[in-house]
Amino acid sequence: MRPIKVFGGESPGGLQLPPAKASRSNLYGPRGVTIYGDDLIVCDTGNHRVLIFKDFLDSDRIEADAVIGQSDFDSEHHSSPNSESGLYMPTQASVIDRYLVVADSWHHRVVAFEYSSKEGPSRRAIWTIGQKDLDSVEANQGYDTPSGSSLYWPFGFALIGDTFFVADTGNRRVLVWPKPPIPVLEPADEVMGQDNIFQREENRGALAGDTFRWPHTVDGDKDLVFVADAGNHRVLGFNHTKLTEPAQVVVGQDSPFENSEWPYGPQGPTRLRFPYGLSVDQGRLAIADTANNRVLIYKNLPSGYGVAADYVLGQVDFEQNGENLWKSITPETLCWPYGVDMVGDLLAVADTGNNRVVIWKVEV
Repeated sequence: MRPIKVFGGESPGGLQLPPAKASRSNLYGPRGVTIYGDDLIVCDTGNHRVLIFKDFLDSDRIEADAVIGQSDFDSEHHSSPNSESGLYMPTQASVIDRYLVVADSWHHRVVAFEYSSKEGPSRRAIWTIGQKDLDSVEANQGYDTPSGSSLYWPFGFALIGDTFFVADTGNRRVLVWPKPPIPVLEPADEVMGQDNIFQREENRGALAGDTFRWPHTVDGDKDLVFVADAGNHRVLGFNHTKLTEPAQVVVGQDSPFENSEWPYGPQGPTRLRFPYGLSVDQGRLAIADTANNRVLIYKNLPSGYGVAADYVLGQVDFEQNGENLWKSITPETLCWPYGVDMVGDLLAVADTGNNRVVIWKVEV
């Protein structure tokens, strides 16, 4: 497996970070990345915008073609004057039908823009989940407790079949709706990780189990729904038809009731430390093992508990976990990767700590 293209500014050398000032090519802490046909969609989180790169595999193309969340490619403030067009820490963006859907995390909402691969995205959002309208941006709609339609730092989402999942990270839960667009203030059909829609404590105020601390990303297939439960240092897999029952799969821990962190020493192929991102494709799983500065790949979807990864990217073996190998920034190294998207033989990695996105050729 090898990196084949890098998006973002070029590192000056050694461990010096690439430039982050907003431009057509620079990125600042990108957390979300999606491959959609010939388009690469990047949540340039630190610059509060989403960039679209057309024909992204063209070896000469490294500048974005379209921007959402800012009025031009040089602006980087955290919200446009009109919240219909402004973003605040976007962390995931994906295309669903004719919409570009964005997790606008610090506006506590999921918003959608009209999208065409040929014409690009619209500048103004047309519908939202988590708020009563496109001008509202308060956590839990201004209330102290959540409801079935409110959000607090929604960092990720996924459409799996005809079911829409939102990782409502600040409320330590995952909300489940039918396929969007969803009527304004329509309550979720199901809530995962809490006993009811009004609770928001970490691990339900008790020990880890079928609970969450920081659910960050969701993906899956018709059988299993995987949730990156970053704060508990694990990925959980749930039966798609029994979402509120205990997880069937635990990656990163030896049982559903453990959430230990191994911050020092060898991590091996079975441990995770703050896994923020994951991607499921063609029976395979990729996990952004963020604090271990690596991406793990499972050539078959895991089952049971404590499953070992088959491949590691960003490190020379499973025993290392240094940022950029503690040596220098190269296309093969990683520093706090947050988002991943695996499509066929391509893997896009939001290499957040290096202010870039790296495209890998995946031979699995």
